[in-house]
Amino acid sequence: QSGGVGLNRSAIRDDPDKVQELAEDFYYLNEDPATSPNLRVDDVDQYSFLMDCLDDGNTKSNASLSFALFRVLKVLSRKAHNRLALEDNDMKTVVGYMHKPKTSQVASEVSSVVLNMCYEKENVVRFIKCKGVPFLLDFVRDLDDDVAANAAGALQSLSYQEVGREELRELGTLEILIPALKHTSVKVRTRSVGVVHNMSSDVHSIAILREGGAIKTLVAMLSAPQVHICGSAAGAIQNLSREQQSKREILEHNGIPPLNDLLFGSDVPTQVCAAGALINLIGPGLESDPATGVQLPHHKAQRKGFSKLVMLSLVTGMAFHGLFSEDDD
Repeated sequence: QSGGVGLNRSAIRDDPDKVQELAEDFYYLNEDPATSPNLRVDDVDQYSFLMDCLDDGNTKSNASLSFALFRVLKVLSRKAHNRLALEDNDMKTVVGYMHKPKTSQVASEVSSVVLNMCYEKENVVRFIKCKGVPFLLDFVRDLDDDVAANAAGALQSLSYQEVGREELRELGTLEILIPALKHTSVKVRTRSVGVVHNMSSDVHSIAILREGGAIKTLVAMLSAPQVHICGSAAGAIQNLSREQQSKREILEHNGIPPLNDLLFGSDVPTQVCAAGALINLIGPGLESDPATGVQLPHHKAQRKGFSKLVMLSLVTGMAFHGLFSEDDD
């Protein structure tokens, strides 16, 4: 509980081990969101004590204490009320830890906190104003897989918002993340392709992705065993297929068969993205005579019929998995 800035910081100076012990106890009690007592209480948590402690120089110089406190903040930032209660100085404190973090663990936990906080547009704006994105771009290239994965997750949160996508594009995020699509860590790949999916909705980012060689990798990811990777790759290809040059490249890399396979998968969002991509890729070629370019009424009927066929395949795939889904056992 908060006792005012003076008392809060005096607790850090007088008994940092006790503060760390309490922080660790709280975290272990609430580590799993499914069983977290804190998450069941919808009210805003009074966490000024926590922010005062993090803002104290004694905490900043104590890696194990700051790590423990950031894990508490990660738990608290799962709740929308807490994220919305964040103030400018709180974000400034968080970003301050991203400059030369004491340990990889601290860098990883700070990135997780940013991931949660930036579900809210207001916090994306705050984070950008605090010039936090360049730190994430450093972290996402870290040799520690947890640091890289959590940084990619934070970038994914930022990229949900238009203001975030603009900032990421201007700072060269895609040029950094395209190689990460081939990372050895599944978690890094999953979150990186999630960022690419979000960024592909930004029209100015499409050429960057194409010129950076992302399309070949994205087509390969359509056949990945991880459903989230397939889904994000399909979503990115759906967006990219709206540009003529990207469309040609997707076809050159044989993107149609894996997209067709995804229509009969078990994940509905992935099926929808695959269907949209197929309509973008194949549909326009049915609208006119390929030799003359002349459009006749029957060409429009072809396009309409193809769209119906794709949607029928989608519905059939969904129905099949509804009838023949595997047991959890």
